Amino acid sequence: MTGALTLSTPEARRLWQNFQRRLDRANREIDAADRADISAEAATHIRDAMEALSEGDELTRLQAAIASYGDLPAAPPVWRQPVAIVLHYGSILALGVAGIFVLVFLHMTVMEVFTPQGVGLWHHGQGDWSLSYGAQEGATEVLGGWFIPAMLTLCACVSALLYALWRFSVAPGGPVSRWMRD
Repeated sequence: MTGALTLSTPEARRLWQNFQRRLDRANREIDAADRADISAEAATHIRDAMEALSEGDELTRLQAAIASYGDLPAAPPVWRQPVAIVLHYGSILALGVAGIFVLVFLHMTVMEVFTPQGVGLWHHGQGDWSLSYGAQEGATEVLGGWFIPAMLTLCACVSALLYALWRFSVAPGGPVSRWMRD
C-alpha cells in the first residue's frame, strides 16, 4: 500500500496539506511509525475515492473524498503557539521577580522579630510611603505590631497567585504547556 497522492492544482495541494495536518494532530498521541501507516492508509483511501469519482475537477473530487473519509478535529489556530510561548516565558520572568519580592517580605518579617523598632511600613509627612529595615526620620510607623501578620498574609496571597500562575503557564500539565506541544 503506497500513500503517494499527486495533485496538480495549488488549491487541492493546500486542502490535502490541511487534511494531513489535521490527521497528524488527531493522531499525535500515537508513535511515529503508526502515524506514518495511518497517513499512508488515508492517502490510499483518498486516492481510491478520487479515482472512483468521475464528476468535477480535482479539488471537488478531493473535497468529496475527504468528506467520505470522515471528520477530523480542526488544527489549532496559528496564533496560539506564539502566544503560548510568550505566556510561558513571560510567566517564568514574572514568577522569578515576584518570588524575589516574596522572599524580601519574608526576610523583613523575620527581621521585625529581632528589630521591631526599625523594620516597618513608614508614612512620611509629605505623603510618601516607605518599606524599610531601619527607622525613618520624621516618619511614623503605620502597622506597628500588625506588620508581621500583614506581611505573612501578603506573602501567602502572593504565593497562592504565583502557584496559580505556575499551574496555568509553566507546569508541564498546564494549558499553556499543552498549547506549546500542539
